[in-house]
Amino acid sequence: MKLRRVVVLSLAAAFLATGLWVVGGNMWAARREEQCDRAWTATFGGLDDLKKKYPKRETNEAAKQVEELSKVLGFDLAPSVRTVGTMPRPLAPAEAKRGQALLDYISTQISTPEASIDAPPEEVTRFLEEKRVNLDGIESILIVGPPAQWSFDISRPEGDGPMPNGLGHIRLQRILMARALAAARGGHNEAAARSLEASWNLNEPLRGRPEMMPSIMGIAIARLEVGVLRKVDFVGEDAWGKRLANLDGRAVLLDTLVLESRPRSARNSLSRASTSGDDPSWYQRSQDFLTRPTYRLVMVDYSNLMRDECAQLRGAPLSDHFLEPPTLDVRDVAHILLAVSMPNTKNSFVRADRLVVDAELTSKILEAKRLRSENGGRWPAAIPGIETSRFPGASWRYEVSPEGGRMSIAFSRELASPYGQSGMKALPLRFSSN
Repeated sequence: MKLRRVVVLSLAAAFLATGLWVVGGNMWAARREEQCDRAWTATFGGLDDLKKKYPKRETNEAAKQVEELSKVLGFDLAPSVRTVGTMPRPLAPAEAKRGQALLDYISTQISTPEASIDAPPEEVTRFLEEKRVNLDGIESILIVGPPAQWSFDISRPEGDGPMPNGLGHIRLQRILMARALAAARGGHNEAAARSLEASWNLNEPLRGRPEMMPSIMGIAIARLEVGVLRKVDFVGEDAWGKRLANLDGRAVLLDTLVLESRPRSARNSLSRASTSGDDPSWYQRSQDFLTRPTYRLVMVDYSNLMRDECAQLRGAPLSDHFLEPPTLDVRDVAHILLAVSMPNTKNSFVRADRLVVDAELTSKILEAKRLRSENGGRWPAAIPGIETSRFPGASWRYEVSPEGGRMSIAFSRELASPYGQSGMKALPLRFSSN
């Protein structure tokens, strides 16, 4: 009887201690989360400010029409809800080969500092001609009507709704970029400008979403646009100059981090999600229940660390030196999480910074072309302010041949490539006219 009583009392004490821990721990975690969220608000403003900046929207008719026409091109542009274990539809061998040909052609053209454009491969030329009517239709929708918008709600957790079809956007953008290059090579500059306009209008809603993957893809697509723009001669460079001057990937990346990192944001999957998958067993559910207070407290510490990092990134000048990995800090779980996540995050900021510099060069090229058209086809001997750059300690050098028939613009220093071993090439920081 005594043994049974001891066992019963021990179990009761254990259950009581567990209950006190779960209740008290969650109450303490809730208080810490509230304190942390107030600190985020003091540093970056409230969530309501971000909701006004990124208002809720639904998929409009223009987006649906682009989706339908894209199917004729052989791929799907419609968003999809991601579930664990799902993978995108694998490309057929012919589609993969054509996609690689498009990518190789664009990459080769925008990676050279000369203004010349090579002829596209026969396979690319044939595809663009076969799909000409459908591509004309897509460009018309993207240029004439309202911007194609896909559903978005900042109050909804990122994984709970359909996400933009990144693969579809990339594939359509490559087709539009290849079409612009092919048209410009043939002297059809208005057609090239039309493809670029459609590309820009398609990318802006994607690049402007405070979600990590869409914003990163938007920066990558903008890099292609900036590179192709250098090769095209067309009227209306002033409009592009304004667009390029406002091309800033940092702002959306920072807002994305704020939404993902502050503890009371619906987008903060770290603090709200179960760690046991979509269909956990009773044991896993029990484990989640018991460890929930510890998990929430760790996420508060991580959120505080992320707030400090975001504040530093917001105030940092343009740089190509975010790539150095930080010294691994293993003092606690929060610091380990930070050490794991920050290298990729900072690399995204480096790519955004490089896009600003690349856009600077393209803007200066367009300005020089505009002045040449006003100067009887001769490059101006000098352009006031062309040497200025937003990158600290750097400038641009503008030179013209003695007879005024050739010009070049070059950056005053080398920058580290933000693409590492990805296989992507950075755009050249110089340009020479034909």
